[in-house]
Amino acid sequence: MHTGRHLAALAAVLCLALSLAACGGGGGDGAPTAANPTPAPEENPTDRALDADGIRNADRAKTGDAADRAATALPRFGSVTQSTNVDASGITTDRAGAAFDGTGLTVKIARAASSTLTLDTADSVEESTPGAGRRVCTRYCSLGRSAEYTTVDHSPFSIPGGERTAGGWETLNVSDSAATVARLAVTSADDDSSDWLAAGSWLHVAGRNLLSTAPTVTSAETGAFVDGPELRTPPALPAAGTARYEGWSGGSYVTRGASGNTDVGTFEGVATLTADFADNTIRGCIGCKRNLLLSGVATDAETGAQEAHDKIPTDYQIRLGAAQVGSDGTFRASDVTLFSATVQQAGLGVTEQSGSWGGRFSNIPDGAGDPRLAAGTAGGKVTYSDGTQSRYIGAFAAGKLASPETPTVPDWLWLPSADGARSRIGGEPLELISQQIIDRAGRLLQAASIRLIREEFTNTGAEDVRCD
Repeated sequence: MHTGRHLAALAAVLCLALSLAACGGGGGDGAPTAANPTPAPEENPTDRALDADGIRNADRAKTGDAADRAATALPRFGSVTQSTNVDASGITTDRAGAAFDGTGLTVKIARAASSTLTLDTADSVEESTPGAGRRVCTRYCSLGRSAEYTTVDHSPFSIPGGERTAGGWETLNVSDSAATVARLAVTSADDDSSDWLAAGSWLHVAGRNLLSTAPTVTSAETGAFVDGPELRTPPALPAAGTARYEGWSGGSYVTRGASGNTDVGTFEGVATLTADFADNTIRGCIGCKRNLLLSGVATDAETGAQEAHDKIPTDYQIRLGAAQVGSDGTFRASDVTLFSATVQQAGLGVTEQSGSWGGRFSNIPDGAGDPRLAAGTAGGKVTYSDGTQSRYIGAFAAGKLASPETPTVPDWLWLPSADGARSRIGGEPLELISQQIIDRAGRLLQAASIRLIREEFTNTGAEDVRCD
């Protein structure tokens, strides 16, 4: 239990600056907390080699290297795809394309090596009957030597525009020589099956004996994508104004601590974006509004002990720097910062920081004429002075937020000026507005105090008093 608490703390990035033995303290009462989740049930060792987390952890060094390259790759357009494989300009060469028939999602990833990875969720419904070579199961089900299976894991994922339905899947296709694990999500309009959007991330490994308890991984590649009909043709962009967007984000991460302890898994969170159509820029953040949630497996480098964790919060933020928006509604930039207040407070310096992101605006306008959606991919990596490393790669889909109504200025904020005219607060930066409110409220309180003092002195027959 003591080791489990330390591994979970690593997953939550609460003790990145310290070794596993230095984190945590005594055994305590063992009550579940964000940094000390209830341990997963004991598993048969053969299960871990065959499930999705087993593939992610089959060779953590190669998985980390793949995430490292994907994090800095510039996205490729058509759909939006960001992955390990890039050309000489650093632009992703893989191309993901999705198809949704109202029930099942199929994603084909055309790779640089002229081969295609196919992720198919058509059979991934809870009531389907397991068939030969495919099985619908829970996260930790025992598979024997099944060659392919899919787990069902519905997740929140939606965009503006009427009633919609969203669903998510974790898929795994595995043979003795290759395996692909992916997390996929789709949202569609209830009254129009052609109005849909899909996103997700994947990891593909090649090797030997991948169905055994001692697999050998020879190569790994990873990536993320977003695709849908409204992202396939250019939008009509406004010439001025700003718009705020907010929505789902999800992907994968790899963290390696200073002592060699690792945490590998998937994340989900909230993406927030701000577009300025006057200067054609967009910027944002994943994890700034609410903590990212991590689900994966933490491994102790010294003992090899592993512990699964689910939706553990981390204070990592994926900050997306300003990207230029093209006339076709696409945008991308090599400006991503991974930030953690916990790490900063620990006093660790940053020795490496980089990342890329990009996306597209929807070709469907909202009632104000702005694109109703901004969607894309993002990756970032950071290395700290003690050797700790974190890599993130994922997708996002953010719907436009309604513009807030102009607030009514209360009467008490109107004050007469020296020439008898009235002035009010408005059109000023927030900091100046706040100071003006404080100043004017102070003057009102001072005036009220003077009146009370004068009334008191008048009632007692005392001489008048001035308060400057």
